[in-house]
Amino acid sequence: MDSVVREQRKNLSLALVLSAGLHLILMLTLDVSPGSWHYGFQPALRVVLKEAEAAPKAVATAKEGRSASAPQARATIPLGQRYFRRSEVDVAAVPLHRAPLVYPEDAYVSRLAGKVTARVYISATGSVDTVEIVKVQPRGGVFEQAALEALRQVRYQPAQIGGQAVNSQKLIEVTFNPYEEPNPSAD
Repeated sequence: MDSVVREQRKNLSLALVLSAGLHLILMLTLDVSPGSWHYGFQPALRVVLKEAEAAPKAVATAKEGRSASAPQARATIPLGQRYFRRSEVDVAAVPLHRAPLVYPEDAYVSRLAGKVTARVYISATGSVDTVEIVKVQPRGGVFEQAALEALRQVRYQPAQIGGQAVNSQKLIEVTFNPYEEPNPSAD
């Protein structure tokens, strides 16, 4: 009986050592971390919001009131209100504060980078009336919602024509890059 108990303990110890070794090898060979990790468990993430450059084709169709690169589905813009483009105003709208941009968890874990280009319609009071997605890379609904939520919360110093605040529109590019190191001077 003693030999059977010893044999069982020996097998159990061997199984535990083998399992721990395999888990250690697995953890060392698989890269499951969502990017560079610094300062304990704080992920290093930098998301950049910048204005997109207007494409020449989009400028050529500006007289028609729509962009040639815009998708067919349009956001609802209040009727009767004109939103001036950057080239039509004396002073462009400037963001006063930015809302937090939340990187979608699945995309971050998968290290998926992306870009969302959106047209933001800004009222004469500086609030965002509506946001329209113009272009997305990659397609499939991964980044659109995060970009929309962040862009809707931004407050602006309104655009001006002749010293008067006016409704305006901006083309904004939101870049999601899980590989980029944060810039401490950006905040």
